[in-house]
Amino acid sequence: MNFKDFESSAISSLTVNDKELVIVFKSSDKEYNYTINDTNWVENLTNTVKNGESVGKFVSTSLKHKNILENKDNSK
Repeated sequence: MNFKDFESSAISSLTVNDKELVIVFKSSDKEYNYTINDTNWVENLTNTVKNGESVGKFVSTSLKHKNILENKDNSK
């Protein structure tokens, strides 16, 4: 599932595949890989995009609460 049609000053796109998340930030084309640690995360992301809320804030909060975890050795 790809998320590209949203307003964000920091995030270019998000791609979800099962429990894997790939984020591309606007500052570079580098892909950052994460593991989704929350069963409702994709639904909450979908609602955030649909409601026009801040995707960057949602991702930041998700990292803070460990709902998504960065795979530091897997980012390319």
